[in-house]
Amino acid sequence: MTLLTAAIASLVVAIVVAGISLVGQASALDTRAQTAADAAALAAVAESVPGGSGRPHALAARYAELNGARLVECICPAGATAVQVRVAVGDVIARARAVMDPSLLGPLDVFGSIAQLDPRMRAAVTTLLQAARGSVHVTSGFRSHYEQERLWADAVERHGSAEAADDWVAPPGASFHERGLAVDLAGDLLLARRLVAELDLPLHQPLGHEPWHFELIGSR
Repeated sequence: MTLLTAAIASLVVAIVVAGISLVGQASALDTRAQTAADAAALAAVAESVPGGSGRPHALAARYAELNGARLVECICPAGATAVQVRVAVGDVIARARAVMDPSLLGPLDVFGSIAQLDPRMRAAVTTLLQAARGSVHVTSGFRSHYEQERLWADAVERHGSAEAADDWVAPPGASFHERGLAVDLAGDLLLARRLVAELDLPLHQPLGHEPWHFELIGSR
C-alpha cells in the first residue's frame, strides 16, 4: 500500500502541474471511496488526451481497483478534456469529475511548429483555429525525426512491445507528423469536426481510436 500511495500521489502531482483541476462530489460515508473516485478520474483524463494511452476507461478501472474500489461508470471518451467516474466500495458510491484545461499544458504546438506544416495543411489548420476562437488547440503539429523517435521509444516502454505501441504511435519515418501532414488537436473536438465540415476544410480523421488526430485529405 505504501508504494501504491506514492504512485497515486505522484500521478496527482504530475496531473495538477499539467493543468488539471479536479471537482469531486465528496462521500459522507466513506472517504476511501472518494479517494478511489478522484484517482480514477485523474487517471482517465490524463489518458484520454493526446500523449495518453487512449484507454481512459481501462486506466480508471485500474486506479479504482488499486484503491479497493470497483469502477461502476466512466464517462470518458478518448480525446475528452473532461471525464466523470462513479466507483463503489461495498455499498458506498462515490463520484468525481476531472477537467483538463489544454491552454495550461504549454505552447499551442508542443511537439513542433505549425509554420513547418505542409502549406495546404497549415492554411486549413489556421482557418480552423481562427474559427474556433480559442476553443480548439494544437497539441502536436510538425515533428522532427528525433521527436518521433522519442515518442516511439516512450510508447514502446509504456505498452510493453513495438506491436502494442504501433496501435498508438507511428514508428519513426512512418508518421504523417514528420511530413507536416497531420496535427493533434485538443479542446472542443466536436466543434473542430463541425467547423471542418462547415468550412469545407481539406481535413479528415482517419484513425477511429484517435479522435484528436487530423490529417490532410489525400495524404494516405
